[in-house]
Amino acid sequence: MRTMLELLLWWGVLLLLNTVFISSVSPLEMAVGGGVALLGALGAVAVRHASGATPGGPARLARALWAYPWTLLADTGRLALAVASPAHRRGGFRTVRLAPGTGAAWGAALLSSTPGAYAVESRDGGELTVHAMGDQLSSLERALTGAGE
Repeated sequence: MRTMLELLLWWGVLLLLNTVFISSVSPLEMAVGGGVALLGALGAVAVRHASGATPGGPARLARALWAYPWTLLADTGRLALAVASPAHRRGGFRTVRLAPGTGAAWGAALLSSTPGAYAVESRDGGELTVHAMGDQLSSLERALTGAGE
């Protein structure tokens, strides 16, 4: 039952994405999109089962979702500044230790979807290796780690 629900969720998300990106929504496009979304959903479920991945705990999710848009805006500004001025280009790898109960999978996905950081490794114990654009912690990183509280 749980696998069927997961399959249905993946199918719905993939079909929605396909519908957003096609130029005309016709019955034929929806049928083809539905079939391709089903294939993608089957693959996603198979990969998740094979890897044993889980999203992790929901601790700090609300804070992270609140911080996400502000981090996205700030990181976009820092990226524009780094592109315009070589003097502002710095960055490198660092370790981010997530607060207890915070899901490494969704935390890494949120961090990686911003221009300022990309999670390259996840280790047991809630540690992420992140390539970050700068030295300062973003509001999203502070929300995920509990830094400054």
